[in-house]
Amino acid sequence: MARKSIQELIAQATANFPDNVTGLITPAALRNWAIDFLNAISPAYGYLTQPGPNTQVFGLTPALVVFSTAFDSNPAETTSAVPASTIQRAEKGTSTIQFTADLETNNGRFVTFTIYKNGVATSWRITGNGGGAGNPVSVSLTAVDYADPAATYSVEATCETNGTSVILSNMVM
Repeated sequence: MARKSIQELIAQATANFPDNVTGLITPAALRNWAIDFLNAISPAYGYLTQPGPNTQVFGLTPALVVFSTAFDSNPAETTSAVPASTIQRAEKGTSTIQFTADLETNNGRFVTFTIYKNGVATSWRITGNGGGAGNPVSVSLTAVDYADPAATYSVEATCETNGTSVILSNMVM
C-alpha cells in the first residue's frame, strides 16, 4: 500500500469520521485509517557504508564517493545500491540525509563532500581539512529534504588539487 501524505490522511479522516450520530464510524473504518496513519509515520530508511579504509582519488571534478555495503529497512520504499553508491526514496515523506566519514589525506588538503539529489549538486556539503598521514579527520553533515516526491541521493567529493589520494573509513550515508 502506498504511503499517504498528511493531507491525504486528513481528507480520509474527514470523509470517514463524521459526527457519529448515525453510527457511520465503523471499527473497520477506524482500523484502516489507523493502519494508514502508522504506515505514513513509520520510518523507512536505507544506508550505505564503507567501514574499512578505502583509498579514493579526488580532484577538481566531482567524483562519486564509493561505498561497499547497502541496507534497506523496507525495500518497497528505499533502494540502496552498491556500486552505484545511491539511495533511492520511492515513497512520499521527509528525507533526512546523514553523511559521516573519517578522511586521511595530506596535511592542509581540503576535501569537500556534496550531497547530490537526482544527479544534481545540492547546497548540502561539508569540507574536511586533511591532517596528514596517520591523522584522520572526521566530517559529518545532516540535511533534511522536505520535498514530498521520490528522489535519488548520492555523495560526490572534490579536492582543490587533482590526483589527491584520500583514505576513507567509518563512512555512512
